[in-house]
Amino acid sequence: MTKQRIDFQPVGRSISVDKDITILEASRTAGVGLSAICGGETGCGSCRVRLSKEAAVSPANALEIDTLTRDELKNGYRLACQTTVRGDLRVDIPPESLTAAQRTQVEGDEHSFDLAPPVIGYTFDLVKADRENLQSDWERLKEALIASGISKLEQGQLCMIQQLPTILRDNSWRVQVGLRGNTIVNISAPEIPLLGLAVDIGTTKVAGYLMDMKTGKTLARQGEMNPQIAYGEDIMARISYLMKQSSGRNELQTAILATLNRMISDLCQSASGQNEEGTPQQIYTPQQVVEMVVVGNTAMHHVFLGLPVSYLGVAPYIAAASASMDVPARELGLDVSAGAMVHLLPNIAGFIGGDHVSMLLATEIDSESGSSIFLDIGTNTEVTLATKGRKISCSTASGPAFEGAHIRDGMRAADGAIERVRIIDGRVEYQTISEEKPVGICGSGILDAIAQFKVAGIMNFRGGFEADHPLVRKGENGLEVVIASGDRTRHGHDIVLTRKDVSEIQLAKGAIRAGIELLLKETGISADELDHFIIAGAFGSFIDINSAMTIGMFPPLPPDRFRQVGNAAGVGAKQALLSTEKRMEATGIAESVEYLELAHHPDFTNEFATAMRF
Repeated sequence: MTKQRIDFQPVGRSISVDKDITILEASRTAGVGLSAICGGETGCGSCRVRLSKEAAVSPANALEIDTLTRDELKNGYRLACQTTVRGDLRVDIPPESLTAAQRTQVEGDEHSFDLAPPVIGYTFDLVKADRENLQSDWERLKEALIASGISKLEQGQLCMIQQLPTILRDNSWRVQVGLRGNTIVNISAPEIPLLGLAVDIGTTKVAGYLMDMKTGKTLARQGEMNPQIAYGEDIMARISYLMKQSSGRNELQTAILATLNRMISDLCQSASGQNEEGTPQQIYTPQQVVEMVVVGNTAMHHVFLGLPVSYLGVAPYIAAASASMDVPARELGLDVSAGAMVHLLPNIAGFIGGDHVSMLLATEIDSESGSSIFLDIGTNTEVTLATKGRKISCSTASGPAFEGAHIRDGMRAADGAIERVRIIDGRVEYQTISEEKPVGICGSGILDAIAQFKVAGIMNFRGGFEADHPLVRKGENGLEVVIASGDRTRHGHDIVLTRKDVSEIQLAKGAIRAGIELLLKETGISADELDHFIIAGAFGSFIDINSAMTIGMFPPLPPDRFRQVGNAAGVGAKQALLSTEKRMEATGIAESVEYLELAHHPDFTNEFATAMRF
């Protein structure tokens, strides 16, 4: 019987199954944690999934029509327990339907800096209105602001005027005003903390940080999968979707904005901690968020703002906007304070965005002496070399292989993913996330395994398997190596790496190493002259540096020259949120970076071919 291929996202897990089984059954076979509170019997609705309009599945049955709304059905939502597979299929699982969250990287190395917030709260005691003083509340407040030295005051939003009378009378004529320069962005009761939100929109993941604008304290942090994965694994896939679908730009923008609004609410709720009696110590609400900073690669930046993205997909890859921007949050549909602004850091080029600028800001590139590589690994990897007074950057299309995509048993970093691999005494040993039974292998585990294949003589320098090695066997699609046998996995199937899987990693690691080598060549230095090799990004945080050097992804350097800094883009976004000086510094970094376009570099093909070798 012909098998049907099902791709589960955002888990990044693929499996071949028989026709006419339900999506829920397929998820269990694949070891994907899809919620099914009722066990798939009564239509509880917890196993909601989203399918494309063209998906080869059974039509919605009466139970689904009763359980799902008309809009949900129209937008491709189905119940996994009721929907049977009729052909190859992509299944997008919303966060609420997953039983185990994906591992997201929100932590990063932080450095102290002086606070210079763009929004400052001032408290005013106004003269109480009476029959002798009939001045309006709004004019009374403006007069107090002007008396305190605020000139050229710009009027606030209508909703602030609507709120003012009640706030004054409920607080004995005391009021707090949030000022962004000469503009009123928030009016509230005294002592209400003014909040900021820093966001790093990655191609795969989104990290958010709720901050106290006065103290600089991080009140809560949260990571989520980027919902745009449903429209393509990587940047080019999403750009292709946008070019083909007239409604695509609105769909992708709506998806990310909905995620951010939910994240803002969740962060406020998380920060509103409780004391020992179980009552809230401090209530935080989205309306207290008076400023946001958003960073992302150029495509994510454009989708967030609703800018045309298609021109980034064709040469010469020109962005619609590159300078830093300030946009009213309400204009984008973000549920925060009425006067809040969103600041976006500048982009460098079509494939080097504000997230890389943010990473360079956080890792203090301007204070680095000697020669340093700054590398942010993702589906698109950005590399900057700072040496001899120059900063030069390039972008490499590393693709989604490090996230487990296009790997037979690959998956993203979640419970049960094999994340570490070693070959000891002729046996393959592994470690999984949360020490759960294995269901697949994520990027760091794939990298480890291939490095171990090289060391153990399983694989030659071209990536081919040695057929006579005892750990190599012949599979359905050629030679393969078993990482975890079916009797040890959650789903009962062997987890293997194939020659095709190795090829996917070859392409990714080859692109990264070629970019590094061309930057070195452009500046006239050799790899051993590098003083620091700084690695950022979620994948970069968990990889084994020795494995990366073993397969040739990184040049061979003493281990103490490498530094893994976590989500540095998120850290830089926090700095820019809390300091106008840091925003100016970020602009200076972007303006000083030279961009090297690899696609048209005369040496790229040769460097890439060399870097493909193990």
